[in-house]
Amino acid sequence: MWYKGMQWFYRALWLCAAVSSSPVAAPQITFNVHSNTPPFEWQNEAGEEVGFNIELARYIAQQLHYDIQIRRQTLTQALRSVNEQRWQLAVIAVPASQPVNIRAALPLLPTYVSAYNQRGDGNANDWQALASKRVAIKQGSSVAMYLAQTPQPITIVPVVTNELGFELLRQGKVDYVVSEFYCSRRMLTKFPLAKTAGNPLLYSQFYLISSNKDPEFAAAVNGVLKRSYDNGYFDDLLNQWVGFGKEKIELGQVRNNFFQGALITALISSMGMLITLYISLVLRKKTKRLKRELVNRRKAEAEIKRVSAQFHSVLYGLPHGVCLLAPDQQLLWHNGKYPWVLEPQQLAQAQPAQQLEQLLHTTFTADTSQSSEFTLHNKRWKLELHRISADMLALFIEDYTEQYELKQTSELSARLASLGELSAGIAHEINNPVGLITQSVSLIRDLLEDLRFSSKDKALGPLLAELDYSCESVDEASARIARIVRDLKNFAQPGLDMASKAININHVVETALRLTHNNVKRLELQLTLHPTLPGVNGDELQLQLVLVNFIQNACLAMDKATPRLNISTGIENDSVYVIVADNGCGMDQQTLTRIREPFFTTRRSEGGTGLGLSTSNRILTEHHAQWQIRSRLGTGTEMKLLFRSVG
Repeated sequence: MWYKGMQWFYRALWLCAAVSSSPVAAPQITFNVHSNTPPFEWQNEAGEEVGFNIELARYIAQQLHYDIQIRRQTLTQALRSVNEQRWQLAVIAVPASQPVNIRAALPLLPTYVSAYNQRGDGNANDWQALASKRVAIKQGSSVAMYLAQTPQPITIVPVVTNELGFELLRQGKVDYVVSEFYCSRRMLTKFPLAKTAGNPLLYSQFYLISSNKDPEFAAAVNGVLKRSYDNGYFDDLLNQWVGFGKEKIELGQVRNNFFQGALITALISSMGMLITLYISLVLRKKTKRLKRELVNRRKAEAEIKRVSAQFHSVLYGLPHGVCLLAPDQQLLWHNGKYPWVLEPQQLAQAQPAQQLEQLLHTTFTADTSQSSEFTLHNKRWKLELHRISADMLALFIEDYTEQYELKQTSELSARLASLGELSAGIAHEINNPVGLITQSVSLIRDLLEDLRFSSKDKALGPLLAELDYSCESVDEASARIARIVRDLKNFAQPGLDMASKAININHVVETALRLTHNNVKRLELQLTLHPTLPGVNGDELQLQLVLVNFIQNACLAMDKATPRLNISTGIENDSVYVIVADNGCGMDQQTLTRIREPFFTTRRSEGGTGLGLSTSNRILTEHHAQWQIRSRLGTGTEMKLLFRSVG
């Protein structure tokens, strides 16, 4: 084109003048570039600075016989350079009728400022529509100049470049971007979700600026611009870069020769096909390998899920509570068993009171596991803490009530066994003085009989009769002692194996009453025994234990002013029955349904173990006996046993 020829002509003239003149180096113009927006100023793919502003700056340097340096920096830095240094140029947009404190050359190109927002959002045709919105504004731009002089009710988010503002709009960090039309056109292609929000908010003009401190240089620049208007160069330049509103896109290596471009394109396409074929083969192999890996991974994941499900099933099925805790007492996971026990208000009510924080600290700092036992809500609990890692431990919560009570019962049984052995020994020792008493009473009776026959004194008659009565009383008392000792020895025997034989239930009742005499003597006893009971097949000692338990429970249940105990035996439908009835407090339905359970008792606080009636139930089951219970609260309880007769 003709203007390029003119450029070379002017450069040749300048070169000749430079060769013929002094060897001193020419001064240098610095053109400050602050945007990367076609068609004005940007770097192409080859890294070259191109555009309308760049070409105009080079034309001015050529006309003034200056060297030129293109320096890329922010708009704020460019303005500072123009103000503070010599031979500095830059192009900025200035709002219409806005005065600037720097020397501006002739206006280059008019433009306008609009707001831009996301597609689907409403329009903003004036500043009031942006009130209280987050608006991205390029620092030092014409918009920033306008807002500095005419503040608006918006929240300004300053950005270095308009591209950064549109990126913040895409991320939703601002509501609008306000910038010049030419600078935003390229942004709309890079950010397809952005759109023009409405009518122009203000109008501005692009100016070529220089410093007020260098008026001669500014005047020279203005002279060159005026000549470019006069000779038509400015119009050619404007048409080249801006023409019809289309961007000028510089592709770098792609030049004018269409044939060469087509040839290169064909070669590249052929190479691309070969590369694509090779890549396809490689990808096919990798795809097969990835498919195999995917199958193996899926199998491994399925196995992991299966094992994990089994593991969780085991954890959820455990009777104990399992928890994972962090050092700050945060509950990471639990299997749903007893997590309420770890609540601070629950642990504070425990006996003794528990401090979970102290237990966690000790477990995390010590090398050994920790355990603690306490009582809460009439149950015995055990906590076990085991450190898993530096920031996690496993805590097991166990309802230890049954094991604890079984242990206590076992200890009680051991003490009772020792007491039985001791009682048997004491009974043996009592038998000796009882025998001596019986023998002495028999001797006294013989002496009294001899004295009665040998003495003729009638006054001794009443005295001898009184002595006979005393001897008889002593004899009866010693016989009673001997009988109680014999029953106690029999009751203290182990009796683990049932010795079945025909027994008389009346004898069992009488023995049980003798063993519980201290309990029964404070009651009103009504004893009704059938005189001609047939025998039943069973173990007399075990049935004595059953009746002793029934009588003792009846005595403990009677809290009335006139306690009454009724014991009777008889025959009913070819069966022998025994009834133990009281007028005590009675039982509710819930207690009746659990009375045969081991360790169930309503007198736990009074030392009850809950084993008496459960043992009685086992003995009656072994004897194939029926155990019928009738009870009402506040009325009393009746225990009825039915045995099959053998005669």
